[in-house]
Amino acid sequence: MKSWEVEQMAREEGYDEGKIDGQEDMQARINQLNIFLAEAGRTEDIVKSARDKVYQENLFEEFGLK
Repeated sequence: MKSWEVEQMAREEGYDEGKIDGQEDMQARINQLNIFLAEAGRTEDIVKSARDKVYQENLFEEFGLK
């Protein structure tokens, strides 16, 4: 199978490498935010940021996780 065939198959199955990288980056940002919040004793903010994406973005900025 040629490389372009593998890439086409992956796209058809929903495995877009850029999308996966973006998801991994976002997951890493969220995990780091949760660590910072937990270490600061702000566990209620972890739950609030999971429910409110605008609040979560504000926290990313607060902790320098842009």
